[in-house]
Amino acid sequence: MPRIKLAVQSVYHFSHAHIVNVNDVNMGGHVGIPQLIAVLHVARREMLVYMGVDENNLGDNTALIIGDVVINLKSELHLDNILSIDSTVGEIGKKSFRFFHRVLCNGITAAIVEMGAVVIDKKTKKPVHISPFFINQINSILYSTCHK
Repeated sequence: MPRIKLAVQSVYHFSHAHIVNVNDVNMGGHVGIPQLIAVLHVARREMLVYMGVDENNLGDNTALIIGDVVINLKSELHLDNILSIDSTVGEIGKKSFRFFHRVLCNGITAAIVEMGAVVIDKKTKKPVHISPFFINQINSILYSTCHK
C-alpha cells in the first residue's frame, strides 16, 4: 500500500495545548501512535465543547464515531514536550465530515492527522444526516474571528 501523504491545512480554527506526560510515553521513550490518538481525542473533544456540543450529543440526539484515522509522523515527541494541537473541520458531506489536526512542538510540525467522522443516531446506531444545528455550530467556528 502506498504511503498516504497528508497536506497541512491553510487555516486551523482551534488550538489545544498539551504537555506530554508519563502516560503519553511508550516503552520506546517517545509518544507512540495509540498515545497520540488519545491526545488528539482530548483536543477534538475540547474543540467540540468550544462549539457547544460533544461527541455523544451533537445537539439533536445524534453522536459521532470516528471511521478512519490517517497519521503522518514528522518527528518524535518526548516527555515534557509542550504541544500545540491545531484543529479544524472540513469535507462536510451529508452524513460525515473530517477533522484535520496539526501537532506542533516548538513551532515545528511533529504530525499531521486526519480523522473521518460519521454522524449516527444514538438509538439505532445508524448513520444519519448532519443536522442544521450542528452545521451551524461548525460554521460558528469556521467563520469566527476569535478562536481558543
